[in-house]
Parts: sequence; structure tokens; C-alpha cells
Amino acid sequence: MMTRKAVSVILGVLMIIAGVYCFFTPVETSTVIPFVLGIVMVGDGIGRIVTWFDIRDIVRQSAWVLVSAVVSLIFGLMLMFSPVLQMSIGVVVILLTGWWILALGIIRIVHAFHLLNIKRESEGFGFGEIIGSNWWIALILGILLTIFGLIVILNPMLGLGVIGVLVGCSVITAGINLIYLGCSPWLL
Repeated sequence: MMTRKAVSVILGVLMIIAGVYCFFTPVETSTVIPFVLGIVMVGDGIGRIVTWFDIRDIVRQSAWVLVSAVVSLIFGLMLMFSPVLQMSIGVVVILLTGWWILALGIIRIVHAFHLLNIKRESEGFGFGEIIGSNWWIALILGILLTIFGLIVILNPMLGLGVIGVLVGCSVITAGINLIYLGCSPWLL
């Protein structure tokens, strides 16, 4: 029988492979996200319906819990089988990602000037000067993020690639984490 460590390492390797695939096929990855969201909604609905019926004799359950589970199930099925809804959700996700990147860029620019003020106010004190010494890096990153966010908002097709790459990087990171946990001596 496989140990939890071995399962963790195997799943981590599989996640890294999936993440690399997502990274190198970002448009395909992005177009699948709404379908996967539909699957998650269906799973949530079914799970909560089963749980509601399992524990209704033990603990009094509100009918609204059952109604919300059925709503999740219905919307999940609609999302899984409706290409129009999938495309609509995809566009919303792309635009939200663009606005998110734009907001991060603007915040980074504001933070850069905050760091510059810290540097100016603490000249000769060392610690504040050290904190603020790389303010220009934050400014450059903020400008790049702002430009990139605007590009994604104005050209959503480019956003498809961005989301796919972000998903790929996230899945690779999660896989590395699983392998690390599987190889850690403190994990039983």
C-alpha cells in the first residue's frame, strides 16, 4: 500500500506536468476554466444535496440549504453545457484579470513613492534609507503592471494567454509544494 508521502510526491509530479502543459498551452487552458467552474459547481451542489439528506434526521436542516444546493447544481450544469455561458464567463474572467493587474500596477506605483518618501525622511538613519533605497524597482514594476493591465483590458484575446500562464504557474507551484511535503521528514 502506498504511503501518504508517496501519494503526495506522485500527485505533485502530476501537477507539475499539468502545470507545464497549462503554461505552454495558455489559450486552451483559459478556455477550459469556465467548464471546470461548472464541474465544481455541480460537485458542490451534489455534495450538499447528499449531505442535506444524510443529516436531516440528525440535525434540523433549513430548506434554503437544499435550495441553494439545487441552484448550484442547475447553474453548474448550465455552465458545463452552454458554450455561450462559457464564453461569457471567459470574457468576464479575462476582463477581471486585466483590471486586477491594472489595480496592482497602480498600487505598486503609489507604494514606490511611499518608499521614496521613507528614504527621503530617513536620510542618515540607515534603516529607513535601506527600506526606501529600491523604490525605483517598485516604480518600474508598477508601470509595467499598469501597462500590461491596460493591454489585457483593451485586447482580451491577449488576456487568454495571461490567465493560462497564471494557472500554469499556480499549478506548478502547488505541485512543487506537494513534492516538498511528501519528501519532508516531519510529514508522517
